[in-house]
Amino acid sequence: MRDVPNVAEKACGLSYLHGYKPHKPSLVHQNISAEKVLIDQRFNPFLSDSGLHKLLTNDVVFSALKASAAMGYLAPEYTTTGRFTEKSDVYAFGVLVFQILSGKRKVINSMRLDAESGRFEDYIDQNLNDRFFEYEASKLAKTALLCTHESPIERPSMGEVVQELSNCSSCL
Repeated sequence: MRDVPNVAEKACGLSYLHGYKPHKPSLVHQNISAEKVLIDQRFNPFLSDSGLHKLLTNDVVFSALKASAAMGYLAPEYTTTGRFTEKSDVYAFGVLVFQILSGKRKVINSMRLDAESGRFEDYIDQNLNDRFFEYEASKLAKTALLCTHESPIERPSMGEVVQELSNCSSCL
């Protein structure tokens, strides 16, 4: 996972999916993971398995995807509600950003604690040292932290994530 420069592009894709364009229904991907991000020959990211997303209505979306969902990416509220929402995609995106920053498949709670305290150097993949500036790593870590907030109400929308990352030159 050496695709730090494409984090903002992934966020843009999810923002589009969630319906931040006029006259387009909102969609929830429901199965975001590192394995679902494909990179082309120019290192442009694409989300795969788009057939798993569901149309959002005013009602809450219930999913039959429980058995095939990647547990590390599931938002905490899913285990009690069984519902996928735009905010559960945001949570999975945050986990993906932590994975990119750390170079590890499993995101552990200590990464969140380090990000909260600003000690990102404790979990940043050392192979990424020359790929971006320290303040950009900090911005990515803070964004991942917001996206993985325990409460879905406290998580940003993907549109807000895109806006936040638009000022991060190596995130684009």
